[in-house]
Amino acid sequence: MEHLDTARSRWTGLVVGLSLLAYVALVDPARGGLYPRCPSRLLLGLDCPFCGGLRGTHDLLHGDLAGALDHNLLLPAYLVAAAVLGVGYVLLPLTGWEAPRVRLPRWAVLGAVAVVVTFTLARNLPGFDYLASGAS
Repeated sequence: MEHLDTARSRWTGLVVGLSLLAYVALVDPARGGLYPRCPSRLLLGLDCPFCGGLRGTHDLLHGDLAGALDHNLLLPAYLVAAAVLGVGYVLLPLTGWEAPRVRLPRWAVLGAVAVVVTFTLARNLPGFDYLASGAS
């Protein structure tokens, strides 16, 4: 029974994830829709590392890579990481394949954290407006 519940929750996760992706494709976050406000932007007036992600994802789904990168320069890396995690967590177990165990080297994790922190700081500094999400 536990296996059935796990499979059902993974299918549910897949359906919810694809539904959210379809919603982002159909409803432009720059023009409205039922999208949450970024707490960092709302409370502090600062771009978090993910600000511009929904608008950028919408642009990517419509083939506009330049527009996506204009909203968030790290968006492609975030989406690749989300896809890898999604495939490993949802799709592989549903097909019966065993997901390989991957352990990133410490330097890679620290490097990724350093890039995200540096990006977040820079996009909120004067003179680096080209890194900002473009949110009003």
